[in-house]
Amino acid sequence: MFGGFIAQEIVKFTGKYMPLKQWAHYDCFESLPPQAVNREPMNCRYDDQIKIYGRETQEKLGNVKTFMIGAGALGCEYVKAMALMGLACGPNGSVTVTDNDNIEVSNLNRQFLFRQGDVGSSKAETACAKAKAMNPDLKVTTHQAFVSPDTEDLFNDDFWDSLDFIVNAVDNIKARLYVDRQCVWYEKPLLESGTLGTKANSQMIVPHKTQAYGDSQDPPEESIPMCTLRNFPNQIEHCIEWGRDQFNTLFCSRVQDAGEFLKGPDAFVAQSR
Repeated sequence: MFGGFIAQEIVKFTGKYMPLKQWAHYDCFESLPPQAVNREPMNCRYDDQIKIYGRETQEKLGNVKTFMIGAGALGCEYVKAMALMGLACGPNGSVTVTDNDNIEVSNLNRQFLFRQGDVGSSKAETACAKAKAMNPDLKVTTHQAFVSPDTEDLFNDDFWDSLDFIVNAVDNIKARLYVDRQCVWYEKPLLESGTLGTKANSQMIVPHKTQAYGDSQDPPEESIPMCTLRNFPNQIEHCIEWGRDQFNTLFCSRVQDAGEFLKGPDAFVAQSR
């Protein structure tokens, strides 16, 4: 949260926006363990968490087995947080991350673990490699596959049964509904989340205790993620949108850029920097 504040302040300091003048305070006392715990520091990187939640909670975090679907903007943030907080960094812990997409240049402005040299590489593999560099104890496995009925030979009964909880960070409703059904069937808690432009949602789903994601109806999707269009167009609408994007790039954007350059080469170059 404070990282977000700082990033916004840096942008505003350029003079385009008025800097933020107030602070936000957020508490979450309900997350504290209800019973007495051992909060004695262990002289390790997790001492800040141990002082709040106790050694017992830290040990549980280290041995968690989780499955994250999606390694885009949200997935990058989640896997970084997992590494820093020590989730799946214990002797019996594990994180499995899957994302069928490759990194695009358009991803770099918001998927912060990726750099220019990563373009074309697997999102899941790259994000997890960066997270493992932050914490070498992170036990992570990556796949470049959809989570769907077509991949149930990979994500089979034994796989789902072995998990403690699931994190959804995908960019389409169809995949969310499938993962939600799997979590209901295997009785696994699910952290459901997603973003679209400046909008975002999150929902914690616990079997037999909360509403499932599929119990409510999302509005129809108005846009298609560009990374899906370029790498894995799997629907008719994807192919049509891909063709429109190619046409605009070849016959509209480049022609407009050429016209702007001819009008004022120096101004065009300065604006492009």
